[in-house]
Amino acid sequence: MVLLVSVLSVLAAIYVQHYAQYPMPMWRGWVFRYLLFHQDMPGLALLVAIAGLACVPATHRPALAFVEAIGRRPWASAGVVFLALCAGALFAAQNHALAGDEHLTLMQSRIFAAGRLTGEVRPELMPWLMADFYRYRWIMLNPYTGDFVSIYWPGFALLLTPFTRLGIPWACNPLLASLSLVLIARLASRLTQSPQAGGWAILLAAGSPAFGGFALSYFPMTAHLLLNLVFAWLLIERGRRGLVYAGLVGSLALLLHNPVPHMLFALPWILWFGMQPEGRRNLARLFFGYLPALVAGLAWAAFIRNMHGFIVAAPFPSDGQFLNELGNLYWYWQFRTSYIFGIPEEYGIGGRIGEQVRLWAWAVPGLPILAAAGWWLGRRNVHLNLLALSLTVTIAGYLFVRFDQGYGWGARYVHPAWGALPILGAAAVALWPPQWKDGAALRGWVAAAATLSLVFATGLRWWQIHDYISEHLARVPPHEAGARQIVFIRPDRDYYYDQDLVQNDPFLREPTVYLLSRGQRWDHELMRRLYPQARRVHDGPRGHVWRLD
Repeated sequence: MVLLVSVLSVLAAIYVQHYAQYPMPMWRGWVFRYLLFHQDMPGLALLVAIAGLACVPATHRPALAFVEAIGRRPWASAGVVFLALCAGALFAAQNHALAGDEHLTLMQSRIFAAGRLTGEVRPELMPWLMADFYRYRWIMLNPYTGDFVSIYWPGFALLLTPFTRLGIPWACNPLLASLSLVLIARLASRLTQSPQAGGWAILLAAGSPAFGGFALSYFPMTAHLLLNLVFAWLLIERGRRGLVYAGLVGSLALLLHNPVPHMLFALPWILWFGMQPEGRRNLARLFFGYLPALVAGLAWAAFIRNMHGFIVAAPFPSDGQFLNELGNLYWYWQFRTSYIFGIPEEYGIGGRIGEQVRLWAWAVPGLPILAAAGWWLGRRNVHLNLLALSLTVTIAGYLFVRFDQGYGWGARYVHPAWGALPILGAAAVALWPPQWKDGAALRGWVAAAATLSLVFATGLRWWQIHDYISEHLARVPPHEAGARQIVFIRPDRDYYYDQDLVQNDPFLREPTVYLLSRGQRWDHELMRRLYPQARRVHDGPRGHVWRLD
């Protein structure tokens, strides 16, 4: 096992160097390549070191005792993980929405918390508040009224809203991740008929830095993971009686931020139930459960389309006639979809391979190999097969996405189906035939590798997350916290992601407002026109600051 982990890690490192075009200078705008090289090269080295250290027999007994302890107390284990993830969200991730995708979700939750569907700012500020690339692509807006809304489907923003209302949005994903741990444990025990499998599944999940990494962010991937696990649990535990409930859970999953992650995960389950006796009735029950997503999704799509306003080159007149507007709505979303999906090309395939490297590097050493063994050993178990197929279909489905994942602490697009890995890994340990040699040694190695990964790999990855976010936040011009001021952030073409530093309350209720500089001339004209009493207190290479008091 150690040799296989080492060989695959070396091959992964060779691919990373090739994909990142090392030693050529790397543009920071290609953030996926940048993170893959700068984070996963040391991550792969640590992976090999942990795999080797786990061979030391002295590490096996305490690790096996640890597995047994957490298996007996899954809820207590999940509670400890919740507290640790909350601390990580506050200190490692610094409670910052790093990616524009994360900020848009957090922004929309603040809008919902205010009892509104749209944010509202002074129309004159819109060109400074939103990068050109975001307007009408990720943010729909009305330039005359100042209203705006995130284009992402609203499910995760709604889940986040009560936490935002309480002032603890950072606690949402840690809570969802902790609940996912309990479900992973129960599914592993249920599908293997082994109570001990639950402890193995918890350790394999918690010991993988990707599991905690996404829980520190504001990405909806942890919510996808939980809802997909609930969907599978209902179908496994209740069978046909759970179809409507599973459909309702799937309905929420479809609306989290876009429907693709759950569609790919659910496809094998839907096909299997459709091929069973009374398949049509099974599909009808599922469809009934999914009906709220269809209604809400169409309503949200129409709302976004209405916010967009007039469309250049629309095929039908925008005259308010129902059929014409419906045709334009269909054309509009077909156009947007064609930008996202396409035939796999070299760039897209390279990104997908890079994401699988990230899947490997952000997991317990050898977890994908262990999961493959669990799939083989449990091949006669229909539900283990379906979980494995959900993961496989998710990986294959994203081959048709034109771009790489960008930011993400692990394999972002695979994470909604990631729960299959620790469950199948636990199945490999639980179903390992007793007549095969080295079964005890394998269990000791897996327990030690997962425990060491929980401590050392998680520590490395959280330090990497903190370091990258700190470097990113350091690009904001120096200013006094809490003062009434306007902070202009000067974009740097070589960095590209300065635009994501412009994060404000959706109604500009906070004393400090961050704007994207449009150049000294236009910035000064804006201040003279809107804030004639303001005084400039800082002007530097990263931007300038104006005090309003």
